[in-house]
Amino acid sequence: MNKLSVILCADARSATFRGLRTRSWVRHILTLAACVFGMCSAVSASAACSFKQGSLLTGNIDMGSITVSANVPVDTVLKTQTKSYDSIVDHQAITCGDSVASTMSVSMSGSGTSGIYPTNIPGIGIRIYVWSDGTYYSAPTSATLIPNSWGFQWSVAGGAYGTGTMQVRVDLVATGQIGLSGTNTLSYNVSPWFTASANNGSGEMKVSNLAVTATVTTRTCSVTTTSVDVPLPQANAGKLSSIGSTTGSTALHLGINCSAGANVKVTLTDASDVSNRSTTLSLAPGSTATGVGLQILFESTPIAFGPDSAAADNQNQWAAGTAKGGPMDIPLTAQYIRTGTVSPGSVKGLATFTMSYQ
Repeated sequence: MNKLSVILCADARSATFRGLRTRSWVRHILTLAACVFGMCSAVSASAACSFKQGSLLTGNIDMGSITVSANVPVDTVLKTQTKSYDSIVDHQAITCGDSVASTMSVSMSGSGTSGIYPTNIPGIGIRIYVWSDGTYYSAPTSATLIPNSWGFQWSVAGGAYGTGTMQVRVDLVATGQIGLSGTNTLSYNVSPWFTASANNGSGEMKVSNLAVTATVTTRTCSVTTTSVDVPLPQANAGKLSSIGSTTGSTALHLGINCSAGANVKVTLTDASDVSNRSTTLSLAPGSTATGVGLQILFESTPIAFGPDSAAADNQNQWAAGTAKGGPMDIPLTAQYIRTGTVSPGSVKGLATFTMSYQ
């Protein structure tokens, strides 16, 4: 057929000067040209992307159980998991045609910020990295945030792009206050996730989808000591011989009940002077002594006072320890401290404490 069309095309060019026979020759030429173009269409169709091995599948990554604080700091990585692509999606091999420049693309769903995309649970986002564990065409060789794409082109007949070197890392990241009122089952789905396309536009195909799941619970704490009265012993001014000297050390305890693993933080606030950021508690109204203040110590270190806030990293917030689960005691000490010229009288201080667990 190809040979015949070449002969006729040659005859037709000379036939344009042969009067009435031209119309007949032109009719044949147009018919054969349509066949030739039809063959070209068939060639393009055969170059469409297809599987050499495998089929369209959904990769499943179960991040397991995650226990977090509801007010965990933003950008904290809650859980991370790295897997080979072939361990979550059976091995695949893809071709878009021999010697056809093609692109492999990995996508995310939703509207992301700095590579982090929202999941169905408020306050928890997801980011995914993909790379090759060896040099493989132009695929990245170190953990690279997606969405991302890279090119490949086979120069030998029957070749295909294989997924055997691909690696995947998933991070679940705190993006704000975590809310579990709707569900504690996290899910994130991308469809399609991995795609192949011929750069000449002759073909495109879905290679795989992705589903990420996890079960999320939040750590909780409750205060079991809502108020503490600390009667300090009577102090002799002679024991406060110089500014900064202390006396009258007295134990006190804060009681809480927390889930196992909760990192308990505490802020003490001077109730008589909320702007106080020193380690000396102001005397409350009604005190008659002068030149004396109060200190509260944790593990023999005086505690500086801070704002009345449970926010993570609140000024002068301090770590009380990690809960083992159940009742937890926070041992403290109160004492007098000389601040100036001492005159006798009554001493009273008021402080509040705010818990933060992470």
